[in-house]
Amino acid sequence: MSRRTEQVAELLRQEINQVLVKDFEAPLGSLIGVSEVEVAPDLKHATAYLSIIPSNKIGSGLQAVEKFSGHIQKKINQNLKMRSVPKIHWQLDQRDLKYKIIEDAIKD
Repeated sequence: MSRRTEQVAELLRQEINQVLVKDFEAPLGSLIGVSEVEVAPDLKHATAYLSIIPSNKIGSGLQAVEKFSGHIQKKINQNLKMRSVPKIHWQLDQRDLKYKIIEDAIKD
């Protein structure tokens, strides 16, 4: 990853989390945030990895974010001073699930 794509990825992560905190209403009893963003080398697309807690809210949380994604994209397009802002795609951060499996195994 180039320095430029790293900078754009971090900027997008911060902006998305800011929009989620200010404008997004997560499903009751859940917390949703973006743990990481990967940006394509041409800066046209970005994948935002969602962290959703607790794990039993993953389905409803992911669905809510996808439904709200147009608003998120619009806000980011307005806030960032870039020629073209990458189109954001959503994906669940699988690391959280792996940590939960390990944590559950340790508890037992």
